[in-house]
Amino acid sequence: MPVPARKLSRSKVRRRRSHDHMNPIQVGVCEKCKAPIMAHRACPTCGFYKGRQVVDHSRKAARLLKKTGHTHEHPEETKKAS
Repeated sequence: MPVPARKLSRSKVRRRRSHDHMNPIQVGVCEKCKAPIMAHRACPTCGFYKGRQVVDHSRKAARLLKKTGHTHEHPEETKKAS
């Protein structure tokens, strides 16, 4: 296996590595719920992308309610809310 003939200078190495940095992640705001979202992705909270719904979260919420077993309302919770 070949070996470099001479040691690379600091400036040569640093010039090569100048493009190795990481760029910050671009974060946008959802038009509907104003939650922070990454660019070109559907909103994880409401499921909207570019003004239209692409992910249906109602099924996910119903499944979660069924899983927890709370399909009824508690009378003491409704009194506290009002």
